[in-house]
Amino acid sequence: MLNAYDAIMAFVSELEIIDTHEHLPPFEEQRDSSLDAIQEYLIHYFNRDLVSAGLPPDVYRRVIDEPMPVMQRWDLAEPYWELCRYTGYGRALDMSAKALYGIEGIHRDTVESWNEAVCANRKPGHYEYVLKAKSHIVTSLLDGERPSDPRYFLNVLNLDAFVFPKTVADVRAVELQTGVRICAFDDWLAACEMALEQGLAEGCVALKSPLAYQRSLHFARTPRYKAEEAFAHFFDQYHFPDWLEAYIHVDQPFQDYMMHHVLRLANQRGLTFQFHTGLQEGNGNLIANSNPELLSNLFLQYPEVRFDLFHIGYPYEHVLSALAKNYANVYIDMCWAHIISPEASVRAMVEWIDSVPLSKISAFGGDYCFIDAVYGHQQLARENVSRALAIKVEQGLFDVDKACEIARLWFYDNPMRVFQLEGRF
Repeated sequence: MLNAYDAIMAFVSELEIIDTHEHLPPFEEQRDSSLDAIQEYLIHYFNRDLVSAGLPPDVYRRVIDEPMPVMQRWDLAEPYWELCRYTGYGRALDMSAKALYGIEGIHRDTVESWNEAVCANRKPGHYEYVLKAKSHIVTSLLDGERPSDPRYFLNVLNLDAFVFPKTVADVRAVELQTGVRICAFDDWLAACEMALEQGLAEGCVALKSPLAYQRSLHFARTPRYKAEEAFAHFFDQYHFPDWLEAYIHVDQPFQDYMMHHVLRLANQRGLTFQFHTGLQEGNGNLIANSNPELLSNLFLQYPEVRFDLFHIGYPYEHVLSALAKNYANVYIDMCWAHIISPEASVRAMVEWIDSVPLSKISAFGGDYCFIDAVYGHQQLARENVSRALAIKVEQGLFDVDKACEIARLWFYDNPMRVFQLEGRF
């Protein structure tokens, strides 16, 4: 007789799932075919663990940029790779290599055969193989360029260029995109609404902001006149020649006002808004800026917006538990979380079963910019969900059948409802 974990995992391993967040190339032919396996697998996430373990950044740049055989790259990275092999990032890569190429872990004895297999599979059909045949992903919400391949993706719209423009070129790009000549603050507001309508007309299913990488997530309610005063400075650099980068400084009142403007538009339309919360990708940054508690005023002021909070807010997952419990319009998104810390993800799910309505959790988002690692991440997610649910079965809270029902809710039914995806694929 199967134990609880094995029984749940047998069901979960066959589930079709919805992937709430990806950064993949929008069409398969846009993959970079010039990269060897180490270059591709160190584009994202695991490279940060290597640097954190002591790999000098200049040596990392050599591993990525210099023309050299794959074994020479391995010689430079190996001491740090072995220190990080058992992190969630490292485990996802080993799991992908095994399932996709039959490679029993990425190490010195397998590097060359792994590299040959990866390079040989940069051909049409690899998206279908990884996302559909191996990962059973029905659709992925893509943060990136539009359009994208509708067989695999639905798009999410980022309007942060209106909240935090950085250069005169950004303003010109807005004019080109929307057809609105920016001469006054009202033009900027109108262009923002135009960009939103264009995105929705093109099939975007939600909004998304990663501004926690650049500033605090507290967006104060700000009088219009302060934002309009700041807007006047947009034009201070317009005399610069077109070959010289003309930077714009927008202070926090302008940013705050514009985020509220975007959310007002989203509130009118009943949209879902994805916010980056918790750990920022990369080495460094100010994690306190991305504490999801900082968004609390927005939850209150925009009740028709569904706030989908990324990455379980790690390391603020307990804060996120309280927010999802307390606010009807706050939802937990586990994108990226399973590889940030598999154990923290399991503990969080065990806590959420005790504290948060089951309708509030979406179990998986790959959040990768290269295709192979999506497999390893979704496999870790399936294992973690099964582990958490098995703990509750063993505690006697519910039986295996109920656990399987909850797993389907988290992996498929909840994201389907939260993002209003009925009829979209």
